[in-house]
Amino acid sequence: MSELGNALKCSQVSAVLLAIGMTWGVAQAQQAPIKVGVTRQADTRIVIAAPAFASDASTTQYARELSKVIERDLDFSGLIKIVATPEYPSRFRGFTTDARAINFNDWRGTPAEFLIHAYVYEKDGELYAECRLFDVLVANQTLGNVYKAKPKAWRQLGHSFADEVIRYLTGVRGIGRSEIVFSAGRPGSKEIYVADYDGENLTQITRHNSISVTPQLSPDSNRIAYMSFKDRYPFLYILDRGAGRLTPFSKRIGLNHAPAWAPDGRTLALCLSRDGNTEIYTKNMDGSNERRITNDRASDTSPTFAPDGRRIAFVSDRVGRPNIFAMDINGGNIQRLSFQGGSAYDPAWSPDGKSIAYVAEQSGAGLEIWVMDATGSNARRITTSGGSNESPSWSPDSRHLVFASSRNGNWQLYTATLETGAIRIVPGLAKFRTEGPSWGIRRGS
Repeated sequence: MSELGNALKCSQVSAVLLAIGMTWGVAQAQQAPIKVGVTRQADTRIVIAAPAFASDASTTQYARELSKVIERDLDFSGLIKIVATPEYPSRFRGFTTDARAINFNDWRGTPAEFLIHAYVYEKDGELYAECRLFDVLVANQTLGNVYKAKPKAWRQLGHSFADEVIRYLTGVRGIGRSEIVFSAGRPGSKEIYVADYDGENLTQITRHNSISVTPQLSPDSNRIAYMSFKDRYPFLYILDRGAGRLTPFSKRIGLNHAPAWAPDGRTLALCLSRDGNTEIYTKNMDGSNERRITNDRASDTSPTFAPDGRRIAFVSDRVGRPNIFAMDINGGNIQRLSFQGGSAYDPAWSPDGKSIAYVAEQSGAGLEIWVMDATGSNARRITTSGGSNESPSWSPDSRHLVFASSRNGNWQLYTATLETGAIRIVPGLAKFRTEGPSWGIRRGS
């Protein structure tokens, strides 16, 4: 696991090239042409150009690919539109290493409101990227940093700057440096994997030659709790990623499943069937202080903590069908949240505490992803595939969801951007049957 950690980490050098101090204003996005009798919603995305970066002789390929990484991260946010290459200035032939050579008069003739310039070079075995964001209208540098990484972790340079650009423009940092853990394999054999949020840097975590599912990243992403049949029965384990140490967490008689980390990273909720039906318990990460917190003849399962640690949302069939409920962490003050009709499963509380994603099954509609306010109000349907969509998990900025879907005949991971409604398959994982994703924090957070 130490090799994985080294490959994924890149240290950020001290920030340089600070903003000059001028305030900036975002130029109004161009509206679609108005036609009589037709109303179109204005495109309010911020428009940015990110041409291929300047480089020295040994880093040309890195420079070209880094600009693509940044473009994808910015576009994925749903809040930014990337200027297409044919819209670049007609006289533009690429960047030089000197950002002072940029002809802003030419760029003002394009849709670009902001322009990214970067210079990529190698020094003492490490890769550097000097990245700048310019306000095109006033020819003002508004953001600048220097990043470095080992060449094998080159993608993190692009993710780091894209995250900062998104934070500068929207107030909330992007998710390019985050990762997703999930199970993958074939029936009868599933292992735990981890990948960047965009499916790159895929790495197999377990090699149990068994069925290992429902991985959950700890709040600091340093540990993974999951269920495995590696010791014949469905037990829960916790993997310390840095030390590569696997520790049994729960080996009670019956089912041990649905682990969920509390925000403090020291406590987990879990589900046990030792009482004849499934109940929710909490216990410390070291296995101590096991405490039952639900007590109902119905089955209670799928706990998820509110980010302040005070409430737990869960699934119960105490009203006849499975639905989403919430309770205090001691099991009191139980409140039903889902009322969309049919059954509801797989709740996931957003990192900002405002929303709960879940799965709803309605007559003729299949299993679809829904989101409601944390109070249970304002329920809205996110997917409309008509297939099976399961296991939603939130991005660290609460703007996106990752989930598993069988819409194309094979279980694969997809993302949904709530701002735009865009649904995208996570690239690079198509050869796997993937399910049960958990979206972790930004590395370096």
